[in-house]
Amino acid sequence: MLNRIKETVDSGLSRRRFLTGALAAGAALTLADRLALAQTMATGGLTAKDIHGIGVEPGLVRMALNENPIGPSPRALEAIAENMFKINRYSFGGGDIFGALAEFDGLELPPPPRFGGTGRMGGGGRFFRQTPFYITAGSGALLSQIALTYLSKGGTEVIEADMGYGDISGDAENYLEAGLDVNIIRTPMKDYKHDLDAMLAAITPKTSVVVITNPNNPTGTLLSFEETEKFVAAVPENVIVVIDEAYIHFVRDPQYQTAASLTRKYENVIVTRTFSKVFGMPGMRLGYGICSQAIQEKLRFYRTGSANALAYAAGEASLKDRNHYDRSRAVVQHFRDRLEDEFTKMGLEYIPSESNFMMVDLGKPSMNIMREMFQKGVMVTNRRRQQMPTWIRVSSGDERETEVFLNVLKEALGKTS
Repeated sequence: MLNRIKETVDSGLSRRRFLTGALAAGAALTLADRLALAQTMATGGLTAKDIHGIGVEPGLVRMALNENPIGPSPRALEAIAENMFKINRYSFGGGDIFGALAEFDGLELPPPPRFGGTGRMGGGGRFFRQTPFYITAGSGALLSQIALTYLSKGGTEVIEADMGYGDISGDAENYLEAGLDVNIIRTPMKDYKHDLDAMLAAITPKTSVVVITNPNNPTGTLLSFEETEKFVAAVPENVIVVIDEAYIHFVRDPQYQTAASLTRKYENVIVTRTFSKVFGMPGMRLGYGICSQAIQEKLRFYRTGSANALAYAAGEASLKDRNHYDRSRAVVQHFRDRLEDEFTKMGLEYIPSESNFMMVDLGKPSMNIMREMFQKGVMVTNRRRQQMPTWIRVSSGDERETEVFLNVLKEALGKTS
């Protein structure tokens, strides 16, 4: 595609003809392939050499990073192409990603600000519209900003499950190594889920932040809305409750109530989301928080940058493409069903997942098996190796990738000890 674009530019064709050609080339590499990969029935005997997944080099089955195997929305690609000629100009928030987020998440927005109305000028004269949404260059950047805001002054404490995602407590460890007075409490999980009673009991007067990952990474387990709200209601108002919902869109029950509404009821709650998973855009770096204006004011003090214009455009377009959203969910659901069936046949213990990955116990040291699988072109990972040395985490693939994973896993299990 890149060579085709370069040839088109060099030939002196018009900007419109270039845009049309770029979109056509992108469609040729994504739309047809995406449909073919999603709809092709897997056949036995496939190897990694038979695979060319979207966004990855041929011959590699990458099922280690919780990525979206069908790629981004075609509408997102179109939005990127339509806006790429504007990147020589600074962006001032064109489009209406806030409106798209509000409709997608079922939240109401205040009326748009007028001159002299509600709103706030930030550093450098930047205007911040007052909405429940706080947009960042990826949810990882937001988690780091939360840690910076509430833990970096010292004299603080963070509580997180010992097998939770761990970004905020990881930042706290860095502060501790730098000499800051930061206490880190990691509570054990119960049946691979957050033990909210233990987390609540661990809160002290020094606690500033409590973190819940829901669905959890790497175990894929889910807390109900009712138990989450009960926990939030019991947490002291001066303690920030971070609910990381990076994988919330993969929950099986379409009627599941997310924690978004809790941010309107409780001033100390922030829900974090990402466009990297169900929307398939980790390379664009776009995420957001849902929280009160009080939390947003504190976060902005430590803000060092924002998402880029193409990410904004692609994110807004993705939110409006319900077909792609439904396809992403369907591919993940098929992946989970297939693995549950196969793991049961193989006699392997696994954790039923509400996310786009699954943890499985191989019954022997996982590192040896992972090395063997990588030599066959299949990438998986072993998160929380110290606590779960015989487990691997495998991320969603399309049907063909999942077939290759299973073929290679069975072969590796027979070879390793």
